[in-house]
Amino acid sequence: MLAGCAASTPVTSPTPTATKSATPLTEPQLLDKQTKTMVNLYSEVVCTNLTDNPDIDLNAAVDKVLATYATEGLSEASRIELAHRVLEQSAAKSCPDQSERVASDLAE
Repeated sequence: MLAGCAASTPVTSPTPTATKSATPLTEPQLLDKQTKTMVNLYSEVVCTNLTDNPDIDLNAAVDKVLATYATEGLSEASRIELAHRVLEQSAAKSCPDQSERVASDLAE
């Protein structure tokens, strides 16, 4: 009866792989990750604003960064540090001529 039917191939399922449980990031790790992401995404925008607004109050810029971009999981002190890092690292990356100004204004 089965003569002429192709032999069926057994169906095998893939070998299950172990799943890693995600370890929550510490606040310093989260701060580093968010800084890197924001600098990569927004450094050109930051530098355009710094160039177009030479008299901008960088404390106001910090407030704008904090109001505009997500900073979930960070304490208030880390949120402020994030904004400072984003401004400083964005300037260093995309408009080094603004780096000194940013550093000195944020130090005040």
